[in-house]
Amino acid sequence: MAKGKVTLSGMAFYGYHGYYTEENKLGNHYTVDLSVSTNFEHVKDELEGTINYEVLYQLTEKVMKEPFKLLETLAYKVVKSVFQEFSEAESVHITIKKNQPPIGAICDFAAVELDINRSELTD
Repeated sequence: MAKGKVTLSGMAFYGYHGYYTEENKLGNHYTVDLSVSTNFEHVKDELEGTINYEVLYQLTEKVMKEPFKLLETLAYKVVKSVFQEFSEAESVHITIKKNQPPIGAICDFAAVELDINRSELTD
């Protein structure tokens, strides 16, 4: 079996995610890394039947435009949309970084990582 991954690294977005009202008003810069595991055995040099990374970007961008309180919820929504779009996706790993989070101290980023197999997906 030809297992492999399709990965997008360093996708940059501006979004209005956060628990506090000021975060929802001001917004922040986010960086997203997304990796989708699949089987390349039946790929025939066509986009159909594989994980199209342009579509991965579009799915991520769409979810990033929706406001969420928690990065965990945001990450789960991206993963869920990947599984809904690509039946050949076996597992998804995502890292979402909130750059310079408002924690009252110097901090490059706060991050959430999620690694889900299709069989673990709920609702």
